[in-house]
Amino acid sequence: MTVRCPYRGRAVSTGIEIEDAEFARLPDTLLVTRCPLCGLEHVVWTSEAWLEPVRYDRSAGEPT
Repeated sequence: MTVRCPYRGRAVSTGIEIEDAEFARLPDTLLVTRCPLCGLEHVVWTSEAWLEPVRYDRSAGEPT
């Protein structure tokens, strides 16, 4: 799950991995996450989050 850092304006991962179908069923609740860009905790609504496509490393055969 990805959110936007309000201070840097860039997308950051929350570290939460979730399937598309489960993400679509999430209620709109508050999510607290520590930002790897600025080091602060951000409180965002789950409706403001999105899923990034999984990228695969073809040489390893594992998601990255």
